[in-house]
Amino acid sequence: LALARAHRPRIALLGRTRPTEAEPAGLESAVDEPSLVRLLAEREEGRAPAALAARAREILAAREVRATLAALEAAGSPVRYVPVDVRDEAAVRAALREVRASWGPVTGLVHGAGVLADRHLADKTDAQFDLVLSTKVDGLRALLAATADDPLDLLCLFSSVAATSGNAGQADYAMANAVLDHVASAESVRRPGCLVRSVAWGPWQAGMVTPALAAHFGRSGIPLLAVDRGAAAFVAELGDTGGAPRVVIAAGDAVPAADTAPRPARVLVRGSRHPQLADHEIAGAPVLPVAMALNWLTGAAASRWRPGEPLILRDVRVYRKCVLSRLDGAGHRLDVRVAAAATGAPSRWEAELRDETGAPHVGAVLERAAAVPDPAAWTTPEGLDVPASPRVYDGHVLFHGPRFRAVRAVRGVSRHGAEATVVGARELGWPGDAWPLDAGALDGGLQVALLWAHGVLGEAALPMAVAECGVYRRGPARGPLRCVVRARKTHETGARCDVALLDPDGPVRFELLGVELVRRPS
Repeated sequence: LALARAHRPRIALLGRTRPTEAEPAGLESAVDEPSLVRLLAEREEGRAPAALAARAREILAAREVRATLAALEAAGSPVRYVPVDVRDEAAVRAALREVRASWGPVTGLVHGAGVLADRHLADKTDAQFDLVLSTKVDGLRALLAATADDPLDLLCLFSSVAATSGNAGQADYAMANAVLDHVASAESVRRPGCLVRSVAWGPWQAGMVTPALAAHFGRSGIPLLAVDRGAAAFVAELGDTGGAPRVVIAAGDAVPAADTAPRPARVLVRGSRHPQLADHEIAGAPVLPVAMALNWLTGAAASRWRPGEPLILRDVRVYRKCVLSRLDGAGHRLDVRVAAAATGAPSRWEAELRDETGAPHVGAVLERAAAVPDPAAWTTPEGLDVPASPRVYDGHVLFHGPRFRAVRAVRGVSRHGAEATVVGARELGWPGDAWPLDAGALDGGLQVALLWAHGVLGEAALPMAVAECGVYRRGPARGPLRCVVRARKTHETGARCDVALLDPDGPVRFELLGVELVRRPS
C-alpha cells in the first residue's frame, strides 16, 4: 500500500487465498478467529473444532484480500488479484500471461510468499520442512522462470534475519531465506540494469508474527517492527539505486521521515521496453526526447501531490543530449533525483535526470499550479498559411519515425504562430498506459513548434529550454488534441514561442510557456 501511495504502479497480486464473492450473512461483527469460530459453531453444530478454525481463517483471509485490493485502488494503483500456488510454475506462467495481455510486460517482481512451521528438527515432519522451503525457493524459481523474457527493472525478495541469526524451530525457514539472499547476489551481477534486493526483515508487529511469537520476541528483548515504519523502509529501499543487494531492516533502524524528499528513482531505458525510441534518431543515433524526460521527472515527484493535481515544471533545461547507443542491447540506466528546492515554497522540488556517470541531462523545478489556464486565451494565430505539401515529416525539419509522428494535420503556419492536430501515446501505439503525463502528445506539441521555427528561421531547430511547462491533466490523452503555437520572439540563435495542447472537450492539457528553440547544428 505504501508503494501504491508513493508511485501508483499497476500491481498484480498472486496469492494462495481464493476470495469468495461474499461470506455468509451475519458474520460481520466477528473480527478475529476466536469470535468467528464461536459464531460458526452456533450455526454448524457438530462440526470439528479444527474445521471451524480453518473456515474462520479462510473468511479472514478473504476479507484481507478484498480490503487490500480496495485500498490499493483508492491509493491510485490499478490492481488485479490472481489466486495461484506460487510453487506451481505452469500456474504462475498462466497467471502472468493474463497480466501481460492487459498490461504489457512485467517490469517489477516482489517475492514475499512465506510460511512457518516452527518445530525443533527432531519434531518436524518432512512435509512441514518441504512446505516451508518450497514456498520460498520453488516459488522464486517459478517466478524467475515465468518472467525470464520480461524487462525487469526491479527484483525484490523478502528474506528474514533468521537466515543469518537463526531462530529456534526455524531451521527450514532460515535455510529458505539464505537461498533467497544468495540468489539476489547472483542476480544483481547477472542483471546490471535491474535494482535487486533481498530484504532480511526483522520480526513485524503483524503478518506471520502471532501473539505467542510476539511474546517470545518480547521475552528475548527483540523489538518488533511497526507496520508503518516497515512499509516506509520498503519504499525507501526501492528508491535507493546504490547499495548492496542484501539488506537487513529491523526495528530500531532509521527510516526516512515522511516529509523528506523522494528517493532517487531509476529508469532502465531499452528497446524492449521503449521501442518507440528507435524512431527518435538524430544523426543516426537514438536520442531521448525531452518530453519523455519530463514524464519521468513528473512521475518521480508525483508522491508530493494529490493524484491528478495540476503542476508546473519551471526552468526546464536540456544540459546535454542523451544518446541511447545501447538501446537495442543492455540499455541505459537513468536516475531521477529529486530534492527540496533551495529557495521558494516548501512544496517546490528540484528534479534532474542523470545518466550512469551522474551527469545531468534534463532538469526542472516542480511545484503546484496556482490556477488552470483559460482555453479561450488560445485563439487561432493570425495569417496562417496552409502548407504547400501535406507531407509533414520530411526527414529534416521533422525527422521522426512512425512511432513519433504525433502531428496528424497542420491547419497552418505563419510568423504569428501555428495550429495543428496532435495525438498522444495511445494513438501512437506506445506500450503501457502508466504515463504521469502524455509524452507522445507533449512531443507532438514541440514538433509543431519546430515547424513554426523553421518557417521563421528558415532552418531546422531543436528545443533546448522551457520557462514553464504546465501539466493540467495527467495520464494519456484520450483523443486528438488541438495544438496552438503562439510566437514570441526570434533572435540570432533561434526563436521563442508558447505552446498549448487542448483536449477534445476544451480544457488545456499542457501549456508550455517560453519554449526556446535553437538552430540545429548542420
